[in-house]
Amino acid sequence: MKNLVAKIAKRAGYTIVRNETFDRLSVQGPVAVSPQQPEPASPQPAAPPLVSLGSPRDLPAPFAIVMEERFSADHFFKLGEDARVAGDDAAAFAYFARANSLIYRHGPTSQALLAMSDACYQASMFAAEHTKFPLLVRSLEMNPGNDRVRAAVAKATQSAQGGDLTKTCFIFYDAERAQVIHEEAYRRALEYVTLAGIAGDVMEFGVLGGWSARIFCETMRDIFNLSNIRLFDSFEGLPEYDSEIDRSSYEIGGRNIWSNKMKFPDEFLRQFGQPHHLHIREKLSEIVRPERIFVHKGFYAETLKAPPDAKAAIVHFDCDLYQSTVEVFNGLNNGKCFQDGTVLLFDDWNCNRANPNFGQRRALQEFLSWQNDFTATPWYTYGYNGAAYILHAR
Repeated sequence: MKNLVAKIAKRAGYTIVRNETFDRLSVQGPVAVSPQQPEPASPQPAAPPLVSLGSPRDLPAPFAIVMEERFSADHFFKLGEDARVAGDDAAAFAYFARANSLIYRHGPTSQALLAMSDACYQASMFAAEHTKFPLLVRSLEMNPGNDRVRAAVAKATQSAQGGDLTKTCFIFYDAERAQVIHEEAYRRALEYVTLAGIAGDVMEFGVLGGWSARIFCETMRDIFNLSNIRLFDSFEGLPEYDSEIDRSSYEIGGRNIWSNKMKFPDEFLRQFGQPHHLHIREKLSEIVRPERIFVHKGFYAETLKAPPDAKAAIVHFDCDLYQSTVEVFNGLNNGKCFQDGTVLLFDDWNCNRANPNFGQRRALQEFLSWQNDFTATPWYTYGYNGAAYILHAR
């Protein structure tokens, strides 16, 4: 049985160690691996033991397979089964996720995922504490209807030590109301792409503390959407205001509401014991497997020089500025990331008094005017400031 547990844990990206070894390693605090190029470590106080439910392991790297769009759910199920038999659970899950995105709860795919979920749960029962929780996370995401696993995940997260930036709302005076508004808005978009077979990633531009990314991940898990999520942010605040349109806008030229450029003070971030973007990825990996979470650190003008090799099911524009929104449109269009049915969520739609000469309203108008591949129709609004559109291929 111990050999079986070790085998399943290894295939999931983790290593089982003896309890005494774990105790020794725990004192050192968590170590995280960046999906971007490594950066010099800045002096920081030691993090308390077990800040991360996955400590002391490194999080598995993001994982994606470029998929041929023309193939069917049955085709990807077969590839997933082949990978599963070969012992490559990461590839198996990726292929099964693709099949599920084409036909929601595709019969043989759902059965295979249930079997993998049960295997993870059984392995978790015999695993060391630092390996147990990641296995439970995987089990729940492959079978979100398993109340027993859900209760175990909830119990573990409730008892975890340390702060969690992704649970704090920085965007609205009433956090509870904001949660209700955004949960419904994101769920509506996710239900549409999930049931309509819009296969692709969720791409968020403007992450801040990871609050909205957390809502996306929780909703994706709960409705059985197995797509990847990509988070784009400088994690250093807003860029310089290079556009005259932004500089003359009501929010900047008038009220200057982002005087600190949305940058968290270093002394505030120091409490989390690791770089801002790594903390967010680590916390989101307590909801969905870390292989699904891609962090693109840097200003859009740089990171989108090499757009992701993936289609977008949902693009969440939470980047405040006209110039930033233009850069996202340009980058994703150049990378051919848009597709028929892509949902565009604009979180700052009514900034600048909802004047169409500024901000995200102007950026969308210009995008629709300078390219000939897509049109767009309005879908719904949310809260006081958000709007959803759907792209249509010409």
